Amino acid sequence: MKLTRIILIVSAGTVLSGALFLTACNKSNNAGTASSATESDAVALSTSSATADDQYNDVLNVGLQVGAGGSTTIDKTAGSALPGSHTTIDGPGGATPCAILSATITDSTVYPVTVSIDFGTGCTGADGIVRKGKITYVFSGRIYTPGTTVSASFNSYSVNGYQLAGTYSITNTSTGNGIAFQWKVAAGQITFPDGTAYTYAGTRNVTQTAGIGTLTFLDDSYSITGSHTYGNSSGKTLVDSITTPLVWPVTCNHIVSGIIGFTFTYNGASVKGTLDYGTGTCDDSATIKVGATAKTVELP
Repeated sequence: MKLTRIILIVSAGTVLSGALFLTACNKSNNAGTASSATESDAVALSTSSATADDQYNDVLNVGLQVGAGGSTTIDKTAGSALPGSHTTIDGPGGATPCAILSATITDSTVYPVTVSIDFGTGCTGADGIVRKGKITYVFSGRIYTPGTTVSASFNSYSVNGYQLAGTYSITNTSTGNGIAFQWKVAAGQITFPDGTAYTYAGTRNVTQTAGIGTLTFLDDSYSITGSHTYGNSSGKTLVDSITTPLVWPVTCNHIVSGIIGFTFTYNGASVKGTLDYGTGTCDDSATIKVGATAKTVELP
């Protein structure tokens, strides 16, 4: 699966709900009887949720490149902000070489540091992702220092056409066992390219498992756990939890393995399912299982 931001997951819910044809038998559960239509809706919303996860994870990816990237503001090894006024981004992961960065750092030891990145009306990074609008990060300290917090705010900001809103925070949760970050979204909203809006709130824990001792991001890989809630204006909701840690090499645009378990609820009926990213192939497909039905979906 592919990805270069930390993660994700993707889908077009409206396409799936129209194109998906499920033949599984109806399934009973604690909240009522799940019809085949409910199962179809569960597949669609789960795929849509994966897409949202992907875009919010990209906020962490860009934040790491800005906060720890080569010639921009922070050196990955030293973990300290470089003095001076920076106007462009040239992070080693290639997410933002075409954006305009606004930050004046007069002392590498003084925090907080605010960095605004303006992608204008559209900027395609070396990672192939199109970002628009502005995103602003406030670093409380060095990004690779345990306990550092980072807040991100959005101004008409979108990733591949998915516009993000909400309160976003990153915390460095590293210990002596390795580098780790946690990102949270509260009161989030993601608007899809077709104009459909979804609510999003949750937490992801991201632990680096490869590339720790190098100066490039291209050999980095992460393990991801956590849970979130997701819903639309029709009252369809999904609560998920990662049951098998997700694996994300930053050179892939999506998660390459791992399983998310979820419960879909609508009109008093609920159904459980899983989203399986496979066994490690860097592609854009995943398998969603609801009851006895399994459906392979393509992640945008």
